[in-house]
Amino acid sequence: MEFPFRKELVKETKSYANNTPHVSGDTLDCSLGVNPYGYPEEIDSILHTVADYHLSDYPHTDKLSDAILSYWKDYGAVEKKNLSLCNGSVCGLYTLNNIFSQSVRNEAVGPFPTFTDMVESVRAFGMTYTGVPMKEDGKMDIDGIIASLSDRTAFVYIDTPNNPTGQTVSLSDIRRVLDAAKKNGSFVIMDEAYGDFVEREESSIRFFKEYDNLIVVRTFSKGFGLANLRGGYIFAPGEITGMLLRTSNPYVIGEFERSIFAEALSHPEHPSAGGKVFSEAKEEIIKNTGKNIRMLYTDPRVPICTLELMKPGNLQHMLLKEGILTVSGLDFELLNERFVRLRLPKKEDQKKVISAVLAVENLQFKG
Repeated sequence: MEFPFRKELVKETKSYANNTPHVSGDTLDCSLGVNPYGYPEEIDSILHTVADYHLSDYPHTDKLSDAILSYWKDYGAVEKKNLSLCNGSVCGLYTLNNIFSQSVRNEAVGPFPTFTDMVESVRAFGMTYTGVPMKEDGKMDIDGIIASLSDRTAFVYIDTPNNPTGQTVSLSDIRRVLDAAKKNGSFVIMDEAYGDFVEREESSIRFFKEYDNLIVVRTFSKGFGLANLRGGYIFAPGEITGMLLRTSNPYVIGEFERSIFAEALSHPEHPSAGGKVFSEAKEEIIKNTGKNIRMLYTDPRVPICTLELMKPGNLQHMLLKEGILTVSGLDFELLNERFVRLRLPKKEDQKKVISAVLAVENLQFKG
């Protein structure tokens, strides 16, 4: 049937969530950005009590909101009026784009490469995304992002840790972006989906009292290992929170899930527990590559990184032949088939990953 849908919605979009190849059972899955160590084991006690949660009722309690505010009380001046829940950070970002898409300003500025689904969502809501390319070593170009601000810029979008490189943005650089955006009349959306892998002191939430143009999005999918339950939250100025609540589901996140997420927050040490293992694996890869493969700028504590094949070839296919599944660089703007996003596994599986990377590193290329 012919119908005048918004033209942005009828275009093909990319999302690596839909492009993961089907692989055999003996392939080690290092593609999607989950915590390889899963969720805190104390959550098991709640999983066995699902019958106690009155599944026929709507969720009303504040147990999760209270737990989130308690979790951050020593790190940022956030209040209940600043908090809204969402079904994972990706849905939170979609809702924010819905709000900003109706404004006079219709541009988002941010890095390339970055979280693909955010870029596609910005465009689907009729806005433009101005992507600032990374530097030669893969480091985010903060100066370039600031220089790209204009009177059309609704918001700056920065993911830290960055997806796909795993790099973090320093607090001093975040402050520079906030200052420049405020002067420009723009908001700053900080996507901290991978933020639980680093210390809370490093979150931009600490700037919340100082800046009325700061929005922070977080999730339980990554560091807390609960991707299947779909939960996240947004800290925003009260006016923005009000709009988020008016454009979202009033019953977002069920009571059972709220209890699980609240319990997860009582174990703040869990997300960063694998940091030493990830650091050692990244160090081992960097130390033994450089001829055919290199790792782009990254934070050693974060389990994802971007590898680049410095010769022509499809790096995802090469690693798949060695039994390792990754996300292709084709799923990120600015990157191509020579790149992959690698998510490091648990310690017992690190040897297989490192061996696969080194196998490609030691291949003989013609030319």
